[in-house]
Amino acid sequence: MTRRADIERTALYAAELVAFDGTDLESRLGQDAIAGRMRAVVTGRWWPGPRVDIRRARADALASSTRCCVEAGTGTLVVIRLADEQTTVATAAHELAHALAGVAAGHGPEFRAAYLDVVAVITNLDSTDRRRGLHVEQLLDALEASGLEVGGRRWPSPPVEGVGPIAL
Repeated sequence: MTRRADIERTALYAAELVAFDGTDLESRLGQDAIAGRMRAVVTGRWWPGPRVDIRRARADALASSTRCCVEAGTGTLVVIRLADEQTTVATAAHELAHALAGVAAGHGPEFRAAYLDVVAVITNLDSTDRRRGLHVEQLLDALEASGLEVGGRRWPSPPVEGVGPIAL
C-alpha cells in the first residue's frame, strides 16, 4: 500500500466513525440479517456491479474483507467475507462499495462515490424509516470535513426514493 493510500484509508475510517458511530448503522445485527440486506442490494433493480458472493469470515477474523476473482466463462465475482464482530449495515455498505468501485480502487475517490451510493440504497430498504437520506448526508459531511474527495460514478445513480439528489 502506498503512503497516500494508507493516509486516505486512515482518514476514511475516521470519517466513518464521525458519520456512523452511535447510529443504527453500527448496531450488530448478525450474519443472516446483514447478508440478507446485502443480497437485497445486489439483486435489486439498481445494482450495476459484479456478481457478489457473501460469506462468513473465519471465526478468528477480526475484520471483514472483499476480494475479486474472475471465473472462466462467468465473468467477475466479488467475494465478501463478513467478520462476526462487524455484522453491521455500515460494514455491509463499505464492503459493497468495494465491490461496486472495484477492489483496485482501494479507498480512493471512486470508492467514496460508490460508498455514498451504496449507503443511499442499503438504508433505503426500509420504507418506514423517516430518516432515509440522513446517513448519506452524514457520510458526505464527514468525508468533506476530512478533506476526502468524492470521485465520479461510472455506474448509474441509484434510484432512491425519498432521498434528495446526491451531488458527485
